[in-house]
Amino acid sequence: MRARTARATDATGVHRIIAHYAGDGSLLPRTEDEIRKHIGHFLVLVEKRNEEEKLLGCVALEPYGPDLSEIRSLAVAPDARGHGYNVGDRLMKAAIDTARRRKIARLFAVTHRPEFFSRYGFTPGPRQMVPEKIERDCVTCPKEHRCKLVATVAVVCPERDVLPVLNGAGALSIL
Repeated sequence: MRARTARATDATGVHRIIAHYAGDGSLLPRTEDEIRKHIGHFLVLVEKRNEEEKLLGCVALEPYGPDLSEIRSLAVAPDARGHGYNVGDRLMKAAIDTARRRKIARLFAVTHRPEFFSRYGFTPGPRQMVPEKIERDCVTCPKEHRCKLVATVAVVCPERDVLPVLNGAGALSIL
């Protein structure tokens, strides 16, 4: 079993997995065209079987700039669940490792299951703690005012995490 960057040939399988969970509202739906267009953002976990790879799960690292990415579309193939593969765990570790290699300072996820992300050092809070997400997606979402999703954020590359510096009066200072 290994994690790798998704290829164009994985788009249909990734779409099938995401669509399975979008049906019950666990994930936001994504079209196959959208997935194909952004296939480079996806990581997949595959297992070699009879000279072919079986897709076990996927996760996307959606960039929001050089220092921030969203963990999105984290999903385990239905037939890979409950078999001791730990697909979700392996995908999370692969996503975090990839973010570190790319020197991305912070990762975030907007989720119904903040406790899952807490196991990987993510801190839960209101969606407002990731204003980039609100600006990009939430303002046009039909569920915006009744959304129950929780934002979770983790610093994965601390040497790249730059916070604003406040002066004694609480105003932003430029260094």
